[in-house]
Amino acid sequence: MEDAPKPINNSSINVEIKENNDNAYNLTITNSFSVLKIYVEKENSFPKVDYYKEFKQEELAKTSKFFKVFEDINSVFMALKEIFESKKPILMEENEYINLKIVPIISALGESNLIIPRKKEDDKKIINDLCDVVNKQGKEIENLKGKIKTLEEKIDKLEKTMENNIVVRRLRNTDSLIGDIIKTNEQFNLICDWIDRDKNFKFKLLYKGTTDGDTKEIFHKKCDNQGPTISIIESTDGQIFGGYASKSWDKNSTTDIPDSNSFLFNINIRKKYSVLNNRGLMNGYICDFGGSNFHELWIYNNYFSNKGGCDNGTGYNFKNYELSGGKNYFEVKELEVYKVDEV
Repeated sequence: MEDAPKPINNSSINVEIKENNDNAYNLTITNSFSVLKIYVEKENSFPKVDYYKEFKQEELAKTSKFFKVFEDINSVFMALKEIFESKKPILMEENEYINLKIVPIISALGESNLIIPRKKEDDKKIINDLCDVVNKQGKEIENLKGKIKTLEEKIDKLEKTMENNIVVRRLRNTDSLIGDIIKTNEQFNLICDWIDRDKNFKFKLLYKGTTDGDTKEIFHKKCDNQGPTISIIESTDGQIFGGYASKSWDKNSTTDIPDSNSFLFNINIRKKYSVLNNRGLMNGYICDFGGSNFHELWIYNNYFSNKGGCDNGTGYNFKNYELSGGKNYFEVKELEVYKVDEV
């Protein structure tokens, strides 16, 4: 219980009581037309729980020695007012009533217990109270939704601003990647995102099949030892696909070149195929991606009169020849290889 009661005014006695189980109650006692009215309200209860009873002097006198010494309700009221200024009553809640224990200042008068029954609320009032709570919560939810929507709009705006800034910076550094095969800013940014969406790149054209020739020798002469490269193939049936190598091509390498950061891709269906088992680059053909003697994307020598191929191996995660548009072998319309530099 708390030690100090609330201030008591001349028309009513108001006391807040807290039980050991943390239940809190508001006690109000008023003197009205020779009747002592006692009202107890349980805080934070729903449906509302409160207790109420009116006592005349004759009824109080029957309960204890303490109340017998007073001649009228006004005297009782003033005595209770004086008691509660120094000592709160003890309150015990039962199923359907409150036991209100009053300890007089004069101990010889003994304790007095008043039984305050619980007020019966009709169903209509309970429903109305429930509706009030639901309406209040509904307004709070709508207010919260409004705040969430505003926050989402701010986040969306910020993301678009950041994305636009990246796109602008990338477009300033397109160099020659947008050309005969990659024709749109969307395709260009898709490739950049696949390499690393948080970075910007510039591209230098190293090799172009229709200009430089379609032989393995020319490919390696132009593309070997250049660091990271992106190889882009356009087939005669309109598929645009290829591969990224973070390691250099090297025709003099006597073994496959592992490349855990390499990947294959298809622009038409906007899919990236990550490398598996740390496979990477081979030197058997042109733009030869694979490993362990298993080629998964390659172009034959003299490819304009020959072909290119892809296979469903275990080096990159694609199936059903999806990489090249569903064909095991394809005819090459153009091949471009770009050096990739971070800026």
